[in-house]
Amino acid sequence: MIAKRFKYLAEKLALVTPTPFYVVDPGGVERDFSAMDKAWREWFPRFTLAYSYKSNPLTVFTQLLCSLGATAEVVSGAELRTALEDGFAPRNILFDGPVKNAAELAHAVSLGVGVQVDSLSEAEHFAATARDFGATPRVCLRLAMPTASGRWSRFGLLPGEAPHAWRLLADAGIGVRGVHLGVGTLASGPETYRAAVSRWCETLRVWAAASGEPFVLNLGGGFPPRRATADPRAPWRDFAAEVAEECRLIGLPPEDVRLVIEPGRSLVEEHGVLVARVAVRKQRTDAPDLVVLDAGTNLSRTVKSRPHPIEFVRADAPSNADAMPASESFDVYGNNCYEGDVFARGVPGPALLGPEDLVLVGCVGAYDMPFAHVWVRPQPPVFATTESGGHTVVRERGTRIR
Repeated sequence: MIAKRFKYLAEKLALVTPTPFYVVDPGGVERDFSAMDKAWREWFPRFTLAYSYKSNPLTVFTQLLCSLGATAEVVSGAELRTALEDGFAPRNILFDGPVKNAAELAHAVSLGVGVQVDSLSEAEHFAATARDFGATPRVCLRLAMPTASGRWSRFGLLPGEAPHAWRLLADAGIGVRGVHLGVGTLASGPETYRAAVSRWCETLRVWAAASGEPFVLNLGGGFPPRRATADPRAPWRDFAAEVAEECRLIGLPPEDVRLVIEPGRSLVEEHGVLVARVAVRKQRTDAPDLVVLDAGTNLSRTVKSRPHPIEFVRADAPSNADAMPASESFDVYGNNCYEGDVFARGVPGPALLGPEDLVLVGCVGAYDMPFAHVWVRPQPPVFATTESGGHTVVRERGTRIR
């Protein structure tokens, strides 16, 4: 279900702006940030929410989150520069990711950015060059987790590598401040996070005891949006309470832990919509009628990996109208000239659906905009809702994401 605030602004803008375009809702992001922060901080007073820049680096999101007190999580030197430009203080930036070159690491350490070491070779680099940094690195170690297939994740240190990495850093005079446990994607309940803490409990106890400051426990991301999965996501308070209980069980009092989560998708996905029009309707005798939009799946690339709500609005409908009542189903195609440009099949819609009717593709606030690539046609503009019911221009048509 796409929120009415999106429909209202989409219909209003479509009267004066050619489709396709995106609409985002910073107010929704702010409300979700406040809810997450309140729920986790109840159990972990030293809580930090680190926004993952890779989810969507639109400044209307990132600068808002900076003003609200979030930390930035970046995975490249370019993202690090962007976070600094957005106003994040270096100590409020975490540098994560599987590949960080020597120049990027040296720059991050010189600024006081926290670095999350992903591999044994990265730990070896830190140990070998510790004297060259001119500052003491603020380091956490990322620990590998099993994937759904049973194999170890490509990210992080294996159980046999982690103690060696810790010793290498300690011998070089670099204290390990904490750990990063990346559990994967779309963990709908807290059990996955409890299992991650439990799996590494001995390591966490030993390293926390050796730490000279409150131990950092970074759970990473993986949290789903509220309405993006068939199974409703557990409330944030349940995640926090369960993780706090697991910490107590392994001897890490929640009030002494610096707990970090890195929500990206769960914070912004539901607060973005792609607005397009029906360009062509074609009859098919052996399948549902198909509709071709004036936008392609290159503008919403995650439709290939997860479902998105899709709703139709008549071009001549009043501005406060709901989606048209569904009486047929349609296969929805994009405007790119290849067979696989498919948004979805069997989408409910009205019998009178035709050219110029609006099509809203929801849940494009995370990954879709930064993943979108220019192909045949220019990048769509981005508009943001305002609390007064109006809008601001975030990005002009044809310009890069930011």
